[in-house]
Amino acid sequence: MAPSGSLRPSILFWYGRFLTRLKRRAQALEAFGAVTREDPRHQRAWSCLGFLLAERGQLDRAIEAFERALALDPGDAASHFNLAFLLQRAGRHEQAIPGFERAIRADASLDRAWYGLGLSLAHAGRLEEAAAGFEQAARLRPDNPYAGYQLAGLWHRLGKRERLRAEYERVRGLDAKLAERIRVEFDLPPN
Repeated sequence: MAPSGSLRPSILFWYGRFLTRLKRRAQALEAFGAVTREDPRHQRAWSCLGFLLAERGQLDRAIEAFERALALDPGDAASHFNLAFLLQRAGRHEQAIPGFERAIRADASLDRAWYGLGLSLAHAGRLEEAAAGFEQAARLRPDNPYAGYQLAGLWHRLGKRERLRAEYERVRGLDAKLAERIRVEFDLPPN
Protein backbone atom coordinates (compact mmCIF):
# COMPACT_ATOMS: atom_id res chain seq x y z
CA MET A 1 0.00 0.00 0.00
CA ALA A 2 1.26 3.48 -0.86
CA PRO A 3 2.01 5.80 2.05
CA SER A 4 -0.52 8.58 2.37
CA GLY A 5 -1.65 11.23 4.81
CA SER A 6 1.01 13.79 5.52
CA LEU A 7 3.23 13.07 2.52
CA ARG A 8 3.20 15.79 -0.08
CA PRO A 9 1.95 14.90 -3.56
CA SER A 10 5.42 15.33 -5.07
CA ILE A 11 6.84 12.67 -2.74
CA LEU A 12 3.93 10.37 -3.55
CA PHE A 13 4.53 10.99 -7.24
CA TRP A 14 8.17 9.92 -7.00
CA TYR A 15 7.15 6.96 -4.86
CA GLY A 16 4.78 5.96 -7.68
CA ARG A 17 7.58 6.28 -10.23
CA PHE A 18 9.81 4.11 -8.02
CA LEU A 19 7.07 1.47 -7.72
CA THR A 20 6.61 1.54 -11.49
CA ARG A 21 10.31 0.86 -12.02
CA LEU A 22 10.03 -2.07 -9.59
CA LYS A 23 7.12 -3.37 -11.71
CA ARG A 24 4.77 -3.05 -8.74
CA ARG A 25 2.06 -1.65 -10.98
CA ALA A 26 -0.95 -2.00 -8.64
CA GLN A 27 0.81 -0.06 -5.89
CA ALA A 28 2.06 2.54 -8.38
CA LEU A 29 -1.49 2.97 -9.65
CA GLU A 30 -2.62 3.53 -6.07
CA ALA A 31 0.14 6.11 -5.50
CA PHE A 32 -0.65 8.09 -8.66
CA GLY A 33 -4.35 7.96 -7.80
CA ALA A 34 -3.53 9.43 -4.38
CA VAL A 35 -1.48 12.21 -6.00
CA THR A 36 -4.34 13.17 -8.32
CA ARG A 37 -6.79 13.22 -5.40
CA GLU A 38 -4.48 15.39 -3.28
CA ASP A 39 -3.35 17.61 -6.16
CA PRO A 40 -5.71 17.42 -9.16
CA ARG A 41 -3.36 19.81 -11.04
CA HIS A 42 -0.41 17.38 -11.02
CA GLN A 43 -0.11 16.84 -14.78
CA ARG A 44 2.62 14.19 -14.67
CA ALA A 45 0.63 12.09 -12.18
CA TRP A 46 -2.38 12.11 -14.53
CA SER A 47 -0.11 11.02 -17.38
CA CYS A 48 1.45 8.18 -15.35
CA LEU A 49 -2.01 7.14 -14.15
CA GLY A 50 -3.21 7.01 -17.76
CA PHE A 51 -0.27 4.85 -18.79
CA LEU A 52 -0.88 2.33 -15.99
CA LEU A 53 -4.64 2.23 -16.61
CA ALA A 54 -3.95 1.56 -20.30
CA GLU A 55 -1.64 -1.32 -19.36
CA ARG A 56 -4.54 -2.83 -17.41
CA GLY A 57 -6.84 -2.50 -20.40
CA GLN A 58 -8.97 0.19 -18.75
CA LEU A 59 -9.03 2.29 -21.91
CA ASP A 60 -11.89 4.62 -21.00
CA ARG A 61 -10.32 5.54 -17.67
CA ALA A 62 -6.88 5.87 -19.30
CA ILE A 63 -8.32 8.18 -21.96
CA GLU A 64 -9.88 10.33 -19.23
CA ALA A 65 -6.54 10.51 -17.39
CA PHE A 66 -4.68 11.67 -20.51
CA GLU A 67 -7.42 14.21 -21.22
CA ARG A 68 -6.90 15.57 -17.69
CA ALA A 69 -3.13 15.68 -18.24
CA LEU A 70 -3.61 17.59 -21.49
CA ALA A 71 -6.02 20.05 -19.91
CA LEU A 72 -3.16 20.93 -17.56
CA ASP A 73 -0.41 20.98 -20.21
CA PRO A 74 -1.78 21.23 -23.76
CA GLY A 75 1.74 21.20 -25.22
CA ASP A 76 2.77 17.79 -23.88
CA ALA A 77 3.62 15.75 -26.99
CA ALA A 78 3.79 12.44 -25.10
CA SER A 79 0.30 12.85 -23.63
CA HIS A 80 -1.12 13.79 -27.04
CA PHE A 81 0.52 10.70 -28.53
CA ASN A 82 -0.68 8.41 -25.73
CA LEU A 83 -4.25 9.71 -25.93
CA ALA A 84 -4.30 9.34 -29.73
CA PHE A 85 -2.80 5.84 -29.46
CA LEU A 86 -5.53 4.79 -27.01
CA LEU A 87 -8.25 6.23 -29.23
CA GLN A 88 -6.71 4.32 -32.14
CA ARG A 89 -6.57 1.15 -30.07
CA ALA A 90 -10.27 1.61 -29.26
CA GLY A 91 -10.99 1.81 -33.01
CA ARG A 92 -11.77 5.53 -32.86
CA HIS A 93 -9.44 6.47 -35.74
CA GLU A 94 -11.17 9.72 -36.75
CA GLN A 95 -10.78 10.97 -33.16
CA ALA A 96 -7.17 9.79 -33.00
CA ILE A 97 -6.05 11.78 -36.06
CA PRO A 98 -6.14 15.25 -34.42
CA GLY A 99 -4.30 13.86 -31.39
CA PHE A 100 -1.46 12.54 -33.51
CA GLU A 101 -1.37 15.86 -35.37
CA ARG A 102 -1.11 17.76 -32.05
CA ALA A 103 1.67 15.43 -30.89
CA ILE A 104 3.54 16.14 -34.13
CA ARG A 105 3.05 19.90 -33.75
CA ALA A 106 4.50 19.64 -30.24
CA ASP A 107 7.41 17.42 -31.36
CA ALA A 108 7.88 16.85 -35.10
CA SER A 109 10.65 14.30 -34.43
CA LEU A 110 8.21 11.86 -32.78
CA ASP A 111 8.37 9.07 -35.38
CA ARG A 112 5.76 6.94 -33.63
CA ALA A 113 3.27 9.84 -33.89
CA TRP A 114 3.83 10.00 -37.65
CA TYR A 115 3.37 6.22 -37.83
CA GLY A 116 0.20 6.36 -35.73
CA LEU A 117 -1.12 9.18 -37.87
CA GLY A 118 -0.48 7.07 -40.96
CA LEU A 119 -2.38 4.11 -39.49
CA SER A 120 -5.41 6.18 -38.49
CA LEU A 121 -5.50 8.01 -41.81
CA ALA A 122 -5.33 4.67 -43.65
CA HIS A 123 -8.21 3.32 -41.55
CA ALA A 124 -10.16 6.47 -42.39
CA GLY A 125 -9.57 5.84 -46.11
CA ARG A 126 -7.27 8.83 -46.56
CA LEU A 127 -4.55 6.81 -48.26
CA GLU A 128 -2.41 9.54 -49.84
CA GLU A 129 -2.25 11.41 -46.51
CA ALA A 130 -1.48 8.13 -44.73
CA ALA A 131 1.43 7.54 -47.10
CA ALA A 132 2.88 10.95 -46.19
CA GLY A 133 2.73 10.00 -42.49
CA PHE A 134 4.48 6.68 -43.05
CA GLU A 135 7.10 8.31 -45.30
CA GLN A 136 7.94 10.81 -42.55
CA ALA A 137 8.10 8.02 -39.96
CA ALA A 138 10.53 6.16 -42.25
CA ARG A 139 12.66 9.31 -42.71
CA LEU A 140 12.86 9.80 -38.96
CA ARG A 141 13.66 6.12 -38.28
CA PRO A 142 15.29 4.73 -41.42
CA ASP A 143 16.26 1.57 -39.50
CA ASN A 144 12.62 0.68 -38.75
CA PRO A 145 11.07 -1.45 -41.52
CA TYR A 146 7.44 -1.30 -40.31
CA ALA A 147 6.62 2.05 -41.88
CA GLY A 148 7.89 0.50 -45.12
CA TYR A 149 5.55 -2.45 -44.69
CA GLN A 150 2.62 -0.06 -44.25
CA LEU A 151 3.75 1.97 -47.27
CA ALA A 152 3.98 -1.18 -49.38
CA GLY A 153 0.38 -1.99 -48.47
CA LEU A 154 -0.76 1.50 -49.39
CA TRP A 155 1.11 1.45 -52.71
CA HIS A 156 -0.54 -1.91 -53.43
CA ARG A 157 -4.01 -0.52 -52.63
CA LEU A 158 -3.33 2.56 -54.75
CA GLY A 159 -2.02 0.50 -57.69
CA LYS A 160 1.45 2.07 -57.57
CA ARG A 161 3.52 -1.01 -58.39
CA GLU A 162 6.81 0.83 -58.96
CA ARG A 163 6.59 2.49 -55.56
CA LEU A 164 5.62 -0.85 -54.02
CA ARG A 165 8.70 -2.48 -55.57
CA ALA A 166 10.96 0.36 -54.35
CA GLU A 167 9.57 0.05 -50.81
CA TYR A 168 10.05 -3.72 -50.92
CA GLU A 169 13.71 -3.20 -51.88
CA ARG A 170 14.20 -0.68 -49.04
CA VAL A 171 12.63 -3.03 -46.48
CA ARG A 172 14.65 -5.97 -47.83
CA GLY A 173 17.80 -4.15 -46.76
CA LEU A 174 16.42 -3.91 -43.22
CA ASP A 175 14.43 -7.07 -42.55
CA ALA A 176 14.49 -9.99 -45.00
CA LYS A 177 11.53 -11.78 -43.37
CA LEU A 178 9.30 -8.71 -43.49
CA ALA A 179 10.37 -8.07 -47.09
CA GLU A 180 9.39 -11.63 -48.01
CA ARG A 181 6.02 -11.04 -46.37
CA ILE A 182 5.60 -7.94 -48.55
CA ARG A 183 6.61 -9.88 -51.66
CA VAL A 184 4.11 -12.69 -51.01
CA GLU A 185 1.27 -10.57 -49.63
CA PHE A 186 1.37 -8.02 -52.44
CA ASP A 187 2.13 -10.40 -55.33
CA LEU A 188 5.60 -9.20 -56.23
CA PRO A 189 7.65 -11.54 -58.42
CA PRO A 190 10.83 -12.90 -56.83
CA ASN A 191 14.08 -11.18 -57.73
